[in-house]
Amino acid sequence: MKHPYANIAARAIVCFSLIFAAADLFAQRNGKGPGPGMGPGGGHQNYGNNHPENFYGVDNLAYYGDWNSNRVFIIDVDDMSLLKIVEDTGDGPYGVDQQDGSTAYALTRKTESVTVIENYYISNLGRIFLDHKPRSTHFNPRTGLSLVSGADKVMSTVIHVNSDRIKSVYGVNKLTYPQDFGGSLATGHPLWVSDYRFLMIDRADRQIELWSRLYGLLDVLHTPTSVHHVFQAPDDYSSKVFYAVVEGNQDELLSPSILRFKILHGTKLAPAGEAVLHSYAPTELDLTKMGSHHADFHPNGVHIYVGSAEGHVFVVNKNTMDVVAMVETGLGSGHVTFVPDHDRAFVTNHNDTFMTVINTTDHSWLANIDVASPPPAGYKSQAHTSSVSPDQNYFYSAASYDGVFFEIDVNTLKISDSLNLNDEVLTDGDVNILMGSFIWAGEGDSGGM
Repeated sequence: MKHPYANIAARAIVCFSLIFAAADLFAQRNGKGPGPGMGPGGGHQNYGNNHPENFYGVDNLAYYGDWNSNRVFIIDVDDMSLLKIVEDTGDGPYGVDQQDGSTAYALTRKTESVTVIENYYISNLGRIFLDHKPRSTHFNPRTGLSLVSGADKVMSTVIHVNSDRIKSVYGVNKLTYPQDFGGSLATGHPLWVSDYRFLMIDRADRQIELWSRLYGLLDVLHTPTSVHHVFQAPDDYSSKVFYAVVEGNQDELLSPSILRFKILHGTKLAPAGEAVLHSYAPTELDLTKMGSHHADFHPNGVHIYVGSAEGHVFVVNKNTMDVVAMVETGLGSGHVTFVPDHDRAFVTNHNDTFMTVINTTDHSWLANIDVASPPPAGYKSQAHTSSVSPDQNYFYSAASYDGVFFEIDVNTLKISDSLNLNDEVLTDGDVNILMGSFIWAGEGDSGGM
């Protein structure tokens, strides 16, 4: 059944309370354990977990969805073994985002639903049906609400995680077709900016939208091209200054960039500077090959590392909004995972066979580590989700197309262990693990984007 929509500021908004979540799902969630975690929100945060134990007595877990099926793999990180498979999630589980510590949502981008995975018994609690396919989530521990962005429509759904009930839906119930670098997903990653306001990224119309749970669409910021995600400086989450990854457009020769903007008076979006990546070496860089989809803050809180598809990581000073360094990496350079105790950063090269390690004291190349076989066209060689052990001595990620989860010794920069999931499930190279999340000794890591 479709729900009625009211037009507000030329955008449709649906604010309704829904009770269609199955009664057995509600009962299982209400009786299974503690409520929302107490950690801070934010797409790159470790969410506090009040449910540190599980039925299996395993401390450290990795959750990865299998894009080629309807299952999620649960890996015992310390034992490097497959602990469990969660079946029947709906088709195409891409990300598996930790929510309140007691549950994770499998984002089945081929179906209009998310699947609830309960973390104690690691069981499938059923689906929450949506008006759009899910792209990714952002959980707010203060309100217990998760924001789910749309993969095929510029929509956001707010879910009360403790009951798995939809509270409200915002946006336009219409398929969109973005044309910039970064693919066909309708929105970028969602972000709560307060308990009542959030950002929704419209990739096709090249804009960032500020929404209120109570009053609907508040303001729109137009961007040079589509935006992948918005983030803030570490330890500065109370400020109203934000940074957006502008993806670029190869056909239109538009460079990717980092766009800084502010939220004024809680209701207005105002640009406050831009670092254009191509400007660092305009005679060397080819705009027809550039494109960005992710950025991360250096532990110093000043420098932003952002990868670009042609094979570089650019370093941006957030104070001056200048590009101050460029490091040669691999094709499809994207996510960067910092290891502060070792002054190192691991760069995921989504379309190459190796990862790149950067010395973060001077932003210089340190090493390449072979981790994957060459992927065929249309596939990723390396996963979006990586993480570092609590002692910071081991780095974990996955060779997506190979279906291999691996461990790298941060000191030797060599693969020290691995798990081929194709061997575990007796398939002939069918496993494709692209994104997920980690639980480290009771803390849920939201995973990659």
